Amino acid sequence: MSVGPLVSTSLAAVGTRLRVEELTLSTHEGPPGTLVSVTGTGFDVCGQATLTFDGQHATPAEVHVPKISGTIKVPQDATVGPHHTIEAACDSGNAYQADDEFTVTSGGGTTTDEHQTLTLDPDHGSVGTPVNVQGKGFAQCSAKTVDLYVLNGPAIASAIPVTENGDFSYKEVVPDPTPPDTYTFRAACTGEPDVYADAYLVVESPANPVLSLDPEQGETNATLKATGTGFRCPNVDFLWDGGESPFASAAVKEPDSFTTEITVPADAQPGKHMVRAVCAAYPEQYDESPFMVTANGGTDDGGTANGGTNDGGTANGGTNDGGTANGGTNDGGTANGGTGNGGTANGGTDNGGGDQSVAVGWVVGPASLGAALLLAIAAAAYFGRLHRGPRWVRGHVRATLRPASATADLTEPHPSGEGPTRTVRLDPHADPGSAAIEETDR
Repeated sequence: MSVGPLVSTSLAAVGTRLRVEELTLSTHEGPPGTLVSVTGTGFDVCGQATLTFDGQHATPAEVHVPKISGTIKVPQDATVGPHHTIEAACDSGNAYQADDEFTVTSGGGTTTDEHQTLTLDPDHGSVGTPVNVQGKGFAQCSAKTVDLYVLNGPAIASAIPVTENGDFSYKEVVPDPTPPDTYTFRAACTGEPDVYADAYLVVESPANPVLSLDPEQGETNATLKATGTGFRCPNVDFLWDGGESPFASAAVKEPDSFTTEITVPADAQPGKHMVRAVCAAYPEQYDESPFMVTANGGTDDGGTANGGTNDGGTANGGTNDGGTANGGTNDGGTANGGTGNGGTANGGTDNGGGDQSVAVGWVVGPASLGAALLLAIAAAAYFGRLHRGPRWVRGHVRATLRPASATADLTEPHPSGEGPTRTVRLDPHADPGSAAIEETDR
C-alpha cells in the first residue's frame, strides 16, 4: 500500500499575493457633502490611484508609494444609513485595492457644503513647511469667523475673520514634532460646526539640510556665497563655530532652499572654522560647512610676499639671497664662487689662473716666473748644442698647460764633458693647470 503526500496544494493554488492593503478614513460618518480624507497603505506598486464612493464618483488620489492619499466628497444623493463603501484602487490593473465602510447621516452640511471649499498650498511637506490655507464659500457663517483645526487633533486657530465674499486665509507652519502621515484640516463656522470644509495635508519625512560655501577659504571680511537645500523653515541663522549669536541670516524660499551672501567676521582667527546654518524656528534642522580663514597670511605672509617671491622665493631665498644674487650669480655663482671668486676672477684667470696657477711638466712654478723660464730655456738652447737665437725660439717654441705631478727642483741635463748650464729652484703652489713647451715647425 502506497501512501501519497499529505499536502499536495501548489503555490499556484495558494497564490503569491502576500501584500496587505489597508484604508484609513478621516471620518466614518457624515451627511451628504462631507469631505472624507482617505489614506491607503501597502500599495507597493501603483502608478495612479482612484477613490470611489459606492463604486461611483471617481476622484483621483495622490500616490506616494507605498501610500496613497486623497479626499472624496460624500455625494448629495447618498442615502442615509450605513454600509456605504469608500474604496481606493490602483488604475494599472495590478489588483491593489482597499475599502472601508461609511455611514451617511442626515442634516449638517447637506445644503451649504456645496459652496464651501478649503485648499492648502502646498498640500505636502515636512516639519517647518509653511502652508497657506485658503477658504471660500463661508458667507453664511453667522459669526463671520471660522475655526481651523486638525480633524481628531489639535486646534490651529480660532475666529479667523471671513470677508463679505465668504473667503478667508491663514498661514500655518507644520509644527515639530509632527510624525509623517496624512492629516485632515477642517475649517468650520464658529458656533456652527456642521458648516465646514476639509482639506488634507501629507506630512513627509524631513530632508537632510545641506549647506555649501563658495569659496571655502579667504581672509577676514571676505564675502561668501552660502547655498542651502532641505531647510524646511521660513528663515535660517548663521553661527560661527557654534556660537549663540548669529552673524548673518537669510530667508528660505521655495522649495526649501536659499542663496545669500555672508561676510567672514572681522575678528576671526586664521585657521579652520565651522559655519552653521540653522532654522531659526527649528534648531534641530541645521548643517555645517568648514571654512579656512587665511586672514592676511595667505598671499602676503606665507605666499608671495614674505614666504614666496620676496623672503623665501625670488628676493631673499630665490634670485637674491640664495638664487642669482647671493647664492647664485653673485655670492656662489658667477661673482663670488663662479667667475669672480672661484672661477675666472679669484680662482680662475685672475687669482688662480694667470697669477696663481701652477705649470706642470717641463716647468713647475708660479705663472709669474714664466717669462724668466722661457728666457732661461732660450739661453740654454743658444749656449748649448742648438745655439738657436731668440727670434727662432719665439717662432718655434709654444707654452701650454698640461696636468702632471708637481716637482720642487729642475736641473737641466748637459752632455758629457761639458759644464752645467744653470739650475732653477721652484716652490710648489696649488695646481690649477699646467704649462708645456714644445717645438713647432713653420
